[in-house]
Amino acid sequence: KRLALAHPDIRFSINGSDRSALDYGAAAGEDALLSRVTQIMGKDFSDNAVPIDAIRENVRLTGFAAVPTFNRANTLSQFFFVNGRPVRDRQLLGALRAAYADFQSRHRHPVAALFIEIDPHQVDVNVHPTKADVRFKDAALVRGLIIGALREAMASTGHRSATTGGAEALALLARRPFDQ
Repeated sequence: KRLALAHPDIRFSINGSDRSALDYGAAAGEDALLSRVTQIMGKDFSDNAVPIDAIRENVRLTGFAAVPTFNRANTLSQFFFVNGRPVRDRQLLGALRAAYADFQSRHRHPVAALFIEIDPHQVDVNVHPTKADVRFKDAALVRGLIIGALREAMASTGHRSATTGGAEALALLARRPFDQ
């Protein structure tokens, strides 16, 4: 999924006897990333996502982040990419959590696919053998960019809530008897 998100212009097809088949078609054009995000993260996410595009001191942040009411119980739907490389970095995950801190319960996790473009000399990718962790020369700049861009995007949506999930919650409540 991470590789497919990083390269929306490439078709990914995986099948085998031990797993269900996946086929992510190549997307092109202006909406290629949104198309791939929808393929991988689902239509519910793209319906509840806010586009992110911010630049600070030659560091660019793009991608999509869900409104605060569209969240998950775990961090499996949080994707970060640095210069096209999928990473799973604690500093980046912490910045994402901090950006949503005022909007979301601390037991819930935001959903996002965020792409950082930075001068390769400003980031060290040789921190971990799997290249999953990175270190920025100016970590505060990157953290500030993520938090600022996400908070601005959430503020621009007003108090928009998720368009999905309400029916399931109401159905669950309808099945439970209430004590009188």
